[in-house]
Amino acid sequence: MREVTFFWKRAHANVLFAGPMTDVFDSVHFISYARRVPKDIRLILKVHFKPGKGINNLEALDFFTLLEVLMEPENEGEGTLILVRVNHPVANLSARTNGTSAVPGACFLDGEGITYTIQGPPLKLRLLSGFLRMVASPDRTSARTVKYTMNDDNGALSQKQIQLAKFAYDRGYFDTPKKIRIAELSEELNLARATISEHMARIESAIMDDMFSSFSDVYIAPETLREILQLVAADQEELEGRNSDGFSKLMAQIRGSIEEEMTTNELHQVDKDVDLESLIQQSMLLHKENLSFIDERLTNENHQLDQH
Repeated sequence: MREVTFFWKRAHANVLFAGPMTDVFDSVHFISYARRVPKDIRLILKVHFKPGKGINNLEALDFFTLLEVLMEPENEGEGTLILVRVNHPVANLSARTNGTSAVPGACFLDGEGITYTIQGPPLKLRLLSGFLRMVASPDRTSARTVKYTMNDDNGALSQKQIQLAKFAYDRGYFDTPKKIRIAELSEELNLARATISEHMARIESAIMDDMFSSFSDVYIAPETLREILQLVAADQEELEGRNSDGFSKLMAQIRGSIEEEMTTNELHQVDKDVDLESLIQQSMLLHKENLSFIDERLTNENHQLDQH
């Protein structure tokens, strides 16, 4: 099980939801799911409104529908507990994967920005992470392994690895320059040098993976993205014209991300004898149908908006 945390600065937070989130709220905290199936995701949120804002201003948020006010603040400074329905492409895709979910208490909007933490199997997380990056590229991404054990040990290292790492640390193995070598550690622990060397390599690898394992550059194949876009469009059609403005903004953002993706993808791997312009054009052709699909959707949405 992996856990990935995405962060958008407050100045960029509205891009994710294509709506005035930061104009309405000082803070939002995800408490729990009340229901979770595609196109009917209900969340319990604790919110603090900005001065002069309140429940009526939720109508300005394209992807949120207020269902019920569960608890109003009794004292100044207390939050409002609300039940909302969320119909956002990222949330719907997460529900469809049947394996990834947002983490209560680790998803929130505060003074710094939006923090969104999800858990799930690595392959499903990569699909969701890749699409999320197409919607609104995060300012920061981090990942870690999550273990569910009786002693609630969710760290990157096992208890035995922690003990060995602490032993090595106390004796200066991680100092620069090192105060102790593998051979000396093996003598003190009465273990083979090869065994200590292997354990230390695994410890360092686990720590680096936990700190820097990146879900920020996950590539989505054109055919996979097309399937996702078709699901997003189908969900929007069932709304019968609602959220058209927010939907159009998100589709336009995804279109821009596709163009940026295809002009930078794999350029660092190109041999010097390969024509870069030809590679870019060939890559763009892979997404040609996706760009056309988005353009068609945007044209239809703009036409519907003009008729109202």
